[in-house]
Amino acid sequence: MNNNSLLRIVFKFIIIWLLQIVVLKQIQFWIGPYHYEVFVYPLFILLLPAGMQINLLLIVAFATGLIMDGTYNSLGVHASSSLLLAFSRSRILNWVIPRGMDESAAPSLKRLKLLPFLRYVAVALLLYLVFYYSMVFFAPAFFVDIIVKSLLSFVVSMIFILILSGILNGLD
Repeated sequence: MNNNSLLRIVFKFIIIWLLQIVVLKQIQFWIGPYHYEVFVYPLFILLLPAGMQINLLLIVAFATGLIMDGTYNSLGVHASSSLLLAFSRSRILNWVIPRGMDESAAPSLKRLKLLPFLRYVAVALLLYLVFYYSMVFFAPAFFVDIIVKSLLSFVVSMIFILILSGILNGLD
């Protein structure tokens, strides 16, 4: 990884973090009795280079989750969810990524095209959200709440992630 790609990664993190904290954290979404959130910061983990070593990927994901836990005043749910996402990312990529793609490249909308990118982000985000809300509620009695909040957050988060992915295409 050269200095130029490291600078792009840091710049992407700052953009995503600012959008998550400054804009999306402040917006309240309600449907009936359900309050749900929009998460775009998992996109940062998903846009890291495909060939990144798993140890480094887990460290970056843990640090990202801790930063989000600090800003959301939560107790490790973002860090644990980010670690699961980073750990599962290579399996999801193997399922979605085109054969012969450069492993130093980020699996972005620009490189994967729309349908494979949608499949990649959708599977990863759904896994992330179900685990996140399972950790937030932490009881099987809230199974319906976990599923409903995960699906509501998934739909709105995907919309914001697609918009943000289009904006970040210029950084690839």
